[in-house]
Amino acid sequence: MINKLVTASLVAIIISVVFYCNYETPIAQKERIFTFKGWRNSYNLTPDIIESDAHNAYIEIYLNEKAKMPYIDILPKFPVGSELYKPLYSDIEGKEFARLVIMVKMYKGYDSKNGDWWYGVSDESGEELYYEGKIPECINCHMLARETDYLFARSVMKKLQGIDTNEFEEYLPDDEDY
Repeated sequence: MINKLVTASLVAIIISVVFYCNYETPIAQKERIFTFKGWRNSYNLTPDIIESDAHNAYIEIYLNEKAKMPYIDILPKFPVGSELYKPLYSDIEGKEFARLVIMVKMYKGYDSKNGDWWYGVSDESGEELYYEGKIPECINCHMLARETDYLFARSVMKKLQGIDTNEFEEYLPDDEDY
């Protein structure tokens, strides 16, 4: 009886240590859930590089098929599986790649308070993720665009039509002084 109790205790300790270590493992060592190697094969919404006030950079926007029409039509909800890729550049010509930012619409309940979006920051290949998941900086900014499912689609579509706009001003309430 004592041997079984000791064995069970040891097994419980080992399992706890393994789970704790896996939970605390840095992102670079974790097994990847997502890779985005083929992101450039997605639909390019932006024929020309545009300026992004929110990212303080120049961007392009690529969308998978699930995200394409909801983005273009500025819908209030995107389907699960929608993917958006924004390569960021430090120059208007797109020669100086800075990083790739990614959004994926997850299953209902992933992050209900914030539209169930997963965020990622990657290298140009889409395979080396520097940050991923519920990134506070991304969430805090995208909260402004709740009415368009946390995406700045309205201001981007205006920019693509040649209308001068700012992502933040487009979504701020009129009575707020910022």
